[in-house]
Amino acid sequence: MSIITLYDIASTHPGQAWSPSTAKARYALNFKGIAHKTVFLEYSEIEPLCKKLGAKPTSQTSPQYTFPVIYDPATGTVVSDSIEIARYLDATYPNTPRLIPEGTAALHYAFTAAFEATLPPFVHYALPASLPFLNPASQDYFRQTREELFGGRRLEDVTPTGNEHTVMWKKVEDAFGQVDGWIRKNGAESKYFMGDTICYADVTVAGFLRWGRKVLGKDRWEDIMTWHEGRWANLTKEMEKYDVIF
Repeated sequence: MSIITLYDIASTHPGQAWSPSTAKARYALNFKGIAHKTVFLEYSEIEPLCKKLGAKPTSQTSPQYTFPVIYDPATGTVVSDSIEIARYLDATYPNTPRLIPEGTAALHYAFTAAFEATLPPFVHYALPASLPFLNPASQDYFRQTREELFGGRRLEDVTPTGNEHTVMWKKVEDAFGQVDGWIRKNGAESKYFMGDTICYADVTVAGFLRWGRKVLGKDRWEDIMTWHEGRWANLTKEMEKYDVIF
């Protein structure tokens, strides 16, 4: 029996997976219990593969083609972008737990935009810290494209130090505090964005937490785990059972 292929970005990490974007797709597949396999590729292989498969570009600017991408041989369908993958899986496999409940697609797109707007302080730490974990075949590409995001600054100069670190790290905490505040609108005891039920918004946050766990280092990761009454530690623990690489 043919199963879904998830395309992910190679690294030197045990198990290789590190990207927050592909983590969201993996969480979705495992949350739903859908059989799949993972193929890891270098950055230089992403665009040729996407064009070969007919995957849609995910951006109008460079890089236009990104992972995750899935190929489902059962339907002959190729899907790119983690939220589109979640919607596809919900629609195609209706007997599995939904990640984007009926009538909440617009809210999930709005959440994604709002959450991404909180991320720049976090990215100042996580992006530079990712470089050493990439294979040599991908490091030059990653450096070039990511340094462009920071106005040409070397990645080594992007990570805040000294007083700048104190200020920026507080901004990271405040950003996650904003997300914590959104969840608390459900009530102080709410575990997830939809109360006691995991949805795609939780998967999105978990994907970025996983990225932090992989690249930030022990001290910064342990600091995050103490924030907001342990909410992020609890979410990370809850998602561990869906963090299986096939």
